[in-house]
Amino acid sequence: MKKYLALALKIALSGGLIWYIFHRIDFSSAWATLVSIPPGAVIAAIAILLVQLVLSSVRLKELLRQLGRDCGLPALLDINWIGAFFSQTLISFVGGDAMRVWRMVRFKIPVAIATQSVLLDRLAGFGGIVVVLLATIPFLVPLLESLEMKVGLLLIAGGVLGFIFAVFVLRRLPERFTKHRIMSTISAFAARGLYIARSGRGAAYVLGLSVLVQLANVLVLFILARGLSINLALGTFVIFMPTVLFLSMLPISISGWGVREGAMVGALAVEGVPAHQSLALSICFGLALVVISLPGGLMWFVSRNRPAGPDVTPGRP
Repeated sequence: MKKYLALALKIALSGGLIWYIFHRIDFSSAWATLVSIPPGAVIAAIAILLVQLVLSSVRLKELLRQLGRDCGLPALLDINWIGAFFSQTLISFVGGDAMRVWRMVRFKIPVAIATQSVLLDRLAGFGGIVVVLLATIPFLVPLLESLEMKVGLLLIAGGVLGFIFAVFVLRRLPERFTKHRIMSTISAFAARGLYIARSGRGAAYVLGLSVLVQLANVLVLFILARGLSINLALGTFVIFMPTVLFLSMLPISISGWGVREGAMVGALAVEGVPAHQSLALSICFGLALVVISLPGGLMWFVSRNRPAGPDVTPGRP
């Protein structure tokens, strides 16, 4: 019941934000801007998103290796593509991650390891956007004229640092707390994550891939923006877009819809970009994510009743 209530709240929030934005912005101008984008910009953006999908699969492969399983890259592409389809088109990233775990189990990966690897992969992706966000905040704050926006940005940074601190605390919970199964699982997961984070070269490799994934998103937005006649420098997108991407990753809406549009309009307004162009850019980016995920739906439909071949071998953690 709680699961359906949370989903209903996310749908309501996304729908409410989209309704509010569309009623404050000239949607006909936004639509005219959106359909004017040249096909070359869309093709280039989708090509980069494909590379991003490969990078994400390589990151998952490394995390599985850290957990003691060696899995082939084609199998991980299958897993991530199907997960992306369910994340972008149906039930948000929670459902997408559940489908990734289900697909891993079909590839003969134990449920516990599959769950841990997907959660760690999600945490690594969060770590990538945090690194880029914290690196760009010192350049972003001086560009903001509104005190409210500066305070909001600093609150985001504080929340991120608080989350990192909480991970360290959860690793060493007192025994009276870890007697509870849920808290024990959270504590063990935090300990596993920090153990991998301290693994030296492997941790740097995972974090580097996560940063590249986020920078790929920024590059996609820059290419789409140029196609929509938003003539801002790439450096401007590197400074502004990590905050937009971070807000759209928060699990409070359906695949970031509504939140991303509002954040995009607010961020680019600082640089004088008209609201209808910012809205068109956000919609175009969201649609590109949906398009790139569609093959995952076909892969799932074709193979859903067919057992996956074993593409996993035991490794050494």
